[in-house]
Amino acid sequence: MADVAAQLEALAQTLTTAAKGLREGTLSLQGNEAERTKLTKAAKDVIGALELPHDTMMSWVPALTQITAVRLFNKWKVFESIPLEPGATISYKDLAAKVGADVLLITRLAWVLVGTGILKQVGADQVAHTAKSPVYIGFNPITAMTRLIFDDNIPAFVAMVKYFDQFGLKEPTGKLDTVTAFSVNKLGQTAYDVMLGDPDRTANFMMAMTALEHEYPYLGSYDLSWAVPSAVAEDNGKRPLVVDVGGGKGQTIKAVVKATPGLPVSRCVVEDLPNVAEEAKTINDPELAGVTFLGMDFHDEQPVKGALVYIIRRCLHNYGDDECVLILQKITNAMAPDSRLLIIEQVMTNPPNEYAAGFDIFMSVIGGKERTYEIFEDITSRAGLKILQLARNPGTDAALIECVKA
Repeated sequence: MADVAAQLEALAQTLTTAAKGLREGTLSLQGNEAERTKLTKAAKDVIGALELPHDTMMSWVPALTQITAVRLFNKWKVFESIPLEPGATISYKDLAAKVGADVLLITRLAWVLVGTGILKQVGADQVAHTAKSPVYIGFNPITAMTRLIFDDNIPAFVAMVKYFDQFGLKEPTGKLDTVTAFSVNKLGQTAYDVMLGDPDRTANFMMAMTALEHEYPYLGSYDLSWAVPSAVAEDNGKRPLVVDVGGGKGQTIKAVVKATPGLPVSRCVVEDLPNVAEEAKTINDPELAGVTFLGMDFHDEQPVKGALVYIIRRCLHNYGDDECVLILQKITNAMAPDSRLLIIEQVMTNPPNEYAAGFDIFMSVIGGKERTYEIFEDITSRAGLKILQLARNPGTDAALIECVKA
């Protein structure tokens, strides 16, 4: 018990110091992800110091029922039917009538969210929004991610028992025998082919991915300004400067140009699958005027040779190690001796924190994985690359790995 007491005292000191800073104005959590993460961990560590194994098991119950209730209430437009005006409430009976549901069903699901603090009950039969609940209204990154977890990931997790019975106790890495495909009886198709077969599911996936954008900074602490003077001097301005491999509709290039004054956007290339590239061209974003959108598949030969910088962001974690080596080799083969490759991904510590470890298992159902620095060293060296530096983003596991040809 003495150890527990010492741990609680240390955690209390961390929280007390933060509270003092917030009160005095010397600390702000607005935009301070590192400090907010530290305090969140301290609060969870208090629970961890007191929690018994039985308590841990019991905590799974509200976690699972909470996402179930949120998913159903979002689909049934229950959150929209609760008045948003400050202090306004609605009875469970009226709420059920508005969405065409049984009052006992709505009440029982709402109680889950009242218990977890997402909704607030007033009196015996009235319910109201809290500061946490309006985000679950409609179609947005948070509701899309909730649906992705509930509709796609949880069924895949359930299928894992039978999957490993059939394929053996080994890391799932193949594109055509993923847990996701197995869970819907579509072995032989990639996880993305499974998704693309349902346009609604595809749209939800694309929206859900934007919920994670802030977790992966574009350049973070890495300074690309070194590229500007050489860009001006070289090749009469004809050499491609930055090629974003798998760059979607150009969000990374836009951020990179903003963060690097003097870097001409007209000498940047955004590569993605042909349908994505064609759609990106129709957007006519003025901040991307002059960018070349190029349709390609990064499993095939890299079409832009000798660019100064190649970027691949949030792509490699979708694939197993051997597949990543093949993808990286395509880029290596196109690089000039002075080219750089910037890999932007989550770089886990060993052991990883709970979120990184959790996302790693999420990625495993599609044959992907999150990686430690040592694993990145392995796959880059196998692809003919050498790591120059690791630029971490404070407060998160997101990082930028700078590579050159070995």
